[in-house]
Amino acid sequence: MRFLTGLLAACFLAACSPANGDTDDTDTAAIEQIVHRYIVENPEVIEEAIVELQRRARAREQAQLMAGAQQFRDAIFEDARDPVAGPDNAELTIVEFFDYRCPYCVQVNDWLEGVMERHEGRIRVVYKELPLLGQASEEAARAALAVWSLSPDTYRDFHNALMQAGSPMNAERIELIAAEHGIEPDALREAMASPEIEEHLDSVYQLARSIGVSGTPFFVIGGDIIPGADIGRLNRIVAAALEN
Repeated sequence: MRFLTGLLAACFLAACSPANGDTDDTDTAAIEQIVHRYIVENPEVIEEAIVELQRRARAREQAQLMAGAQQFRDAIFEDARDPVAGPDNAELTIVEFFDYRCPYCVQVNDWLEGVMERHEGRIRVVYKELPLLGQASEEAARAALAVWSLSPDTYRDFHNALMQAGSPMNAERIELIAAEHGIEPDALREAMASPEIEEHLDSVYQLARSIGVSGTPFFVIGGDIIPGADIGRLNRIVAAALEN
């Protein structure tokens, strides 16, 4: 409180002092008392200031993310290595950065599947494997990209199965899920070890850093970015895009 009072008093003095800047300690003390009394009598101004600071911080972050998404648009939307679902000529492309062990990604995956079913043929999804939550996440991402390389038509079902798999997300569990989808374990392991998958994962990670992505899920839809599982906002953006 004392620091805030002094800061506000300093701002008041800077705005109201004479042109020569002469003020004495008595003036400063008096103004500090006025400011302190005002804050004590109106404590809501502190909350309002904090809310405004948070709003401005979010706005700056959003602007930075938008600038990054625009700068790296081709890498976001047109990387031929990325798994995709939906027609190439779809009206709307949704790009998602995700992690199989992220609970919010699991939640929003149900939304994404529902949107694709409701708007079949109108939406294309680009899947950006971004394993941020440790070794198990990376194993799952490698396996998913391996399945994409071995059997692209199987990827979406395998992806959804991994999303619903829960714990433990270990090699044995992943291989079992792959086998249930017709992928031989030996072929899966060989594909997972390929340098191309290593390079692909690294490029997605570097892209995410360049944009400013700090967590999953993270969506890029047209000219909009949506950090987190904000399903209400996702629905509004998709509806507006398809209406236009």
